[in-house]
Amino acid sequence: MDSDRWKRIDNLLHAALDRPAAEREAFLRQECAGDEALEREVRSLIASDREAGSFLDHPVMQRPAEPLEEPTVTHLPGESISHYRILEMLGAGGMGVVYKAYDTRLERPVALKFLPPHLHHNPELKQRLKEEARAASTLDHPNIVVIHDIDETPGGDLFIAMAFHDGITLRERIEREKPQGLPVAEALQIARQIALGLAKAHGNGILHRDIKPGNVIVAKDGVARIIDFGLAKSHDATATLDDTTKGTPLYMSPEQASGKPVDFRTDLWSLGAVLYEMLAGRPPFQGETHLQVMRAVVDDEPPALGTLRPGIAPEVEAIVARALQKDLARRYQLAAEMASDLSAALGYDTGTGRPAVPTAPPIRRLGLYAAAALAVLLAGAFLAWRFASPRQPVTSASEYLQL
Repeated sequence: MDSDRWKRIDNLLHAALDRPAAEREAFLRQECAGDEALEREVRSLIASDREAGSFLDHPVMQRPAEPLEEPTVTHLPGESISHYRILEMLGAGGMGVVYKAYDTRLERPVALKFLPPHLHHNPELKQRLKEEARAASTLDHPNIVVIHDIDETPGGDLFIAMAFHDGITLRERIEREKPQGLPVAEALQIARQIALGLAKAHGNGILHRDIKPGNVIVAKDGVARIIDFGLAKSHDATATLDDTTKGTPLYMSPEQASGKPVDFRTDLWSLGAVLYEMLAGRPPFQGETHLQVMRAVVDDEPPALGTLRPGIAPEVEAIVARALQKDLARRYQLAAEMASDLSAALGYDTGTGRPAVPTAPPIRRLGLYAAAALAVLLAGAFLAWRFASPRQPVTSASEYLQL
């Protein structure tokens, strides 16, 4: 996309956002003058601006603008929804509000995510979302938060019931370590777990399309789990439920940011961007607006990881660089392949997935071999001396035992 096109999109985006929501439709139709691609791109950016703050995450930027409508439903703790008793609110954002609740049927804690009210107005979208959430509920993997149910309240509020895990989002974990970044081993371990979860999802034909720190929960035991698969699409999809570009600009792949068809490799780019941020303390691409970030994703190269994290191992740099290849053919093709490289960087046995048994350095091994050989020689010499020496006849059991 050339600079003139980017500039026009940027100008239209800001002009549209400066207008009341009710006037944007007519404004875009008039200004785009039949250029459907231009109108679609601006609409996707408006939607991205509204949705960038996925639950328990923060928007890329704060923009003073009137809300399109109530961003979330609100239920007070103590209320019951179906067989779930609301306990407390965990977080809220542009894509919904999340509560900790108690499943009174199965007697276990759960997380309930209530989706935006604008879904009320389109039964087809609600039905498609339900079908996708049911498909995602089949993903039984240690690094994916299990979806138990998708339902709606009598008032039409759609919600997803998920397994509850006591922990924090990866976004919160990164914020605690800024500006230097997470310990390298921890970052690699989290990225490896995300890659394993993606391998399972991709094997089931499910593409997440919004991998980012806010969509990963790190439990107190260190286990990382991907959330929001209920909002993902199958691998042959190229847009969201309302046909706009999906994803958070900071972690979008170039093909996502350009509105092109996407496949499983877009998730691997996003994972590369997340790993970069875990190690560098900042995302690989930055900008003051969504559009500037998306343009950087498409056209620019990120600062070399080694300049932001001196002393980083070359093999770790290579993993991040390969994940962030703009050329799809040069990027990781499979999540399992990326997980294998991360395992190797951690010193794991790539066959078993467990820490490899450490071996002694060559010089140390040579010393051990020499010591063993010397022990054998000494034992042999002792036995030869013992049996070659003249002996008196054995006269008692005690003497026998002393031989």
